[in-house]
Amino acid sequence: MISVALLTFNSERKLNEVLKSVEGLADEIVVVDSGSTDSTLSICKAFGAKVFYRKFDNFVSQKNFLLSRCSGDWILFLDDDEVVSPELKDSIVNAVSNASYDGYFVNVLTNYLGRWIRHAWYPDWHLRLARKDKCRWVGSGVHESLKVDGKIGYLKGDLLHYSYPSLSWHLKKIDLYTTLYAKGAFERGKRFSLLKLLTSPPAAFLRRFLLKRGFLDGFEGFVLSVMAGYYTFLKYLKLWEIEKSESSRNP
Repeated sequence: MISVALLTFNSERKLNEVLKSVEGLADEIVVVDSGSTDSTLSICKAFGAKVFYRKFDNFVSQKNFLLSRCSGDWILFLDDDEVVSPELKDSIVNAVSNASYDGYFVNVLTNYLGRWIRHAWYPDWHLRLARKDKCRWVGSGVHESLKVDGKIGYLKGDLLHYSYPSLSWHLKKIDLYTTLYAKGAFERGKRFSLLKLLTSPPAAFLRRFLLKRGFLDGFEGFVLSVMAGYYTFLKYLKLWEIEKSESSRNP
């Protein structure tokens, strides 16, 4: 039995397509929502999903709560903007039938501003399919990951990620994730470094644009590489801001 599991919050943009892509694959769809005000819940109910509410605190606890609500032997974790391709769907069915591994990596292909990014962000392997009794989410801030106790394999076919339809959308995500990073980093004892603030952003740009050959992704590849640098700059700047705020409260 396969449980398809996802977190939602005002996810109507691609949710219908996401849930349609797992028809015939999912024995159950389990959703943990954190207070959607759009049509997210009605879309979930139209697909027969089991919907639970939990106030969002961080991704690790949210996803482990989601895991606890699944009843399948196998769990496929999806984001609310990820569509399972037909080839990946077949791979999942075969993998679960053969059960040679306890978890599987999936290759994520991202659509950025209308273009499929086949270099700067690809290949992009994520552990998304696992036996329920062998997995759990670990980490903090924005660096959560699925931990699987056992053998891990790789699936054929792409998970189609429609994550960035506009620059405004990307900027909102950067604002959210850099805030989560800075809070998590401060709680773990990390402190601001001027050297990292100055050197890490250009390194992030060069890694995407040159080392990962983002220049082959056209102008969109250049834009996302610049955004990678901006994300890195902002996460360290927010860590500095938190430090400064804490220092002023505890002189």
